[in-house]
Amino acid sequence: MKDVLIVNLTRMGDLVQTTPVMAGLKDRYPGARITLLVSSAFLEICRYIPDADRVFVLDINKVLQGLKRRDPVGTFRYLEDIVGKINDTLYDLVINFTHSPSSAVLTSLFRTKEVRGLSMDDEGFTVKRHPWIRYFFNVIPARDYNPFHLCDMYLKAGGVTPKGQGLHLDIPPDAEQRADSILTERGVNRGDIVVGLQLGASAEDKRWPVARFAELADRLVEVFGLKILLTGSVKEVHYGKEFETIATTKPLNLIGKTDLRELAALLKRCNLFISNDTGPLHIATAVETRTINISLASVHFRETGPYGEGHYVVGAELPCSPCGFNSSCKDMVCKRVINANNVFELSKELLIEGDLTSIEDSAAWENVQVYKSFFEKDGFIDYVPLIKGRPLKKELLFAHIYRQTWLKILDREYSSTPDSIYQHFVEKLSECYDMDSVNTSILFEEELEVLRRLKELSDSAFSIIAIIDREAKKSSPDVELIKQIWKGVPPLDQEIETIGYTCPALKPLTTIFKYEKEELEEEDIAVLSEKACRIYNDLGLHASMLIQFLRSLPSIFAKQHVCVK
Repeated sequence: MKDVLIVNLTRMGDLVQTTPVMAGLKDRYPGARITLLVSSAFLEICRYIPDADRVFVLDINKVLQGLKRRDPVGTFRYLEDIVGKINDTLYDLVINFTHSPSSAVLTSLFRTKEVRGLSMDDEGFTVKRHPWIRYFFNVIPARDYNPFHLCDMYLKAGGVTPKGQGLHLDIPPDAEQRADSILTERGVNRGDIVVGLQLGASAEDKRWPVARFAELADRLVEVFGLKILLTGSVKEVHYGKEFETIATTKPLNLIGKTDLRELAALLKRCNLFISNDTGPLHIATAVETRTINISLASVHFRETGPYGEGHYVVGAELPCSPCGFNSSCKDMVCKRVINANNVFELSKELLIEGDLTSIEDSAAWENVQVYKSFFEKDGFIDYVPLIKGRPLKKELLFAHIYRQTWLKILDREYSSTPDSIYQHFVEKLSECYDMDSVNTSILFEEELEVLRRLKELSDSAFSIIAIIDREAKKSSPDVELIKQIWKGVPPLDQEIETIGYTCPALKPLTTIFKYEKEELEEEDIAVLSEKACRIYNDLGLHASMLIQFLRSLPSIFAKQHVCVK
C-alpha cells in the first residue's frame, strides 16, 4: 500500500476523528503516502494532523454559488481542475468518509485500485463499499443498538489498528507560545487553573443553555478562583455576549477571536474543557486535555463522544434520549434535567482529585447519568456509567451483545464463543447495573422466537440460492429454470424485512442484510449467486450467534443471582 486518498468533506470534528485511521494506515504500511481531500473551511486544522502528507481542498461554497448563479460550465471546470490534480496518482485505496450522494459521485471519479465508502457503480447507482461502511449506515435507523464509536467504525473500514490510541493532533511550539502570550496579556499566569467552555454547537438542540454555563462558571470561580476561557467561532459571538450579561465572573471571552491554530494551543493549556458536542471537543481530546461532554438531543455519545481515555459525558437518562435525527422536539426536557450543579460537582471532583470512578446516586442525579471513557481489551472505546445500580435497559443489553457478534460477522471470524465470554459479559454488566427484577427467559422470549424464524428464512433462501448457484456454474445453465427457482426468494426477503420493523432489537440484522443485497453488482449469474449465498449465510450465522447468546444468559444470571431489569 503506497498511496491512500481519504475524502472527508464534513465537519471539523469528523475530520479530527479520522486521525486514528490515518495513524493506523501509517503503522501498517510504513512509507505510505496519505492524501486528504477536505472542505476549504478546515484546511488549517489539517496542518496539525501528523499523518497527512498532502491536502487538497474543495470550496463547497464556490460550487454552490456557481450552481446558484446558473453557471454549470464554470462549476464543472472548477471541479474538473480539482479532480485532475488529485488524479496525478493512481491510488491503492480511496476511503470516502463523507456520507453524501455528491461525495459518492466525486469519489467515483478518482483513479484507484479500490474504493471503500460511498461511491457510484457503473450504472450511476450509489453503493456502500465495505462491510463496516454498510454498518455505519445501519446506525442511523437502529442507533439504540449500536455499540461502536464513529472512530472505531472508521478503523474497521480502514482495516487497521493504530499503535497509539485516541485522536492525533500536533501543536507546533510557536502556536503554544502564541497561546501563552494571549493568556498572559489577559492576566492569566502559568500556574492559574483554566477551564474552557464551548457555548455553541452545530445545531440549536445540541446546545446547553448559556445560563447554565454562566451559573457553572460562577460556582467554579467562587470555589477555585480559576480562570474561565470562552471558545467558539465568529458565528457564536452572541453566546459570549449573553454569557457576560448573565455571569458574575468576567471570562476570557475569545469567541470569534482565534484561528484554529490558536484554538488548539489554547485548549491544550486548559486544565478542563466543558463542551457541547462540537469540533473543539474533539480538538481538546486530541491535545490530551480532559473533557466533559454535555450530551443532548440527538447526540449519542457512544457514536461521537470524546474518543480518548479518561474523559466524561453527562447525559440525560430519559425514555426519549437520544432523540431521532429528524425530531422537532417542542419541550427539550434533556436541557432541563442536566443542571449546573450536576456539571459543577463532576468538575469539582476532577479538579481536586484528577479522576472519578463512581458517583453516589441521589435525587440530585435524577434522570442524569455520567459516563467515563476507556479503551476496552478489544481496542475499542467504551463508556462506563459512574452512577451504579440503575436498571439495565433492554436496548443497551442488546448493544453490548452486538458488540460481541458484529465483530465476528463483519470481519468474517466465525469462531465459537467460549462460556468464559458469557461469564465475563454478565460480570461486567453486573458491576454497573441493577439486574434483579425480571427473568431473562421471559425478557428474551419474543426475540428468541423471532430469531428462530429468521434463521429458518435465511436457511430456506440459502438453499434456493445454492441450487441456482449450482445451475449457474454449469457450462450451459438453464436460465428459465433459474428464473423459476428464483421466484421462491422474494417472499422470504419480504418476511425478513418485516421482522426488522416488528422487532426493533433485530432491525440491525435486517438492515445490514438489505444493504448487502443492494451491493450485488455482478452481471454474471454464477458470481452473483455465490455472493448472495454468502449474504444469506451471514444472516443465518448471526441469528444463530444471538440465539446461543440469549440462551446462555439466563443460566449465568441465575448463577450470579441476578436478572435483567
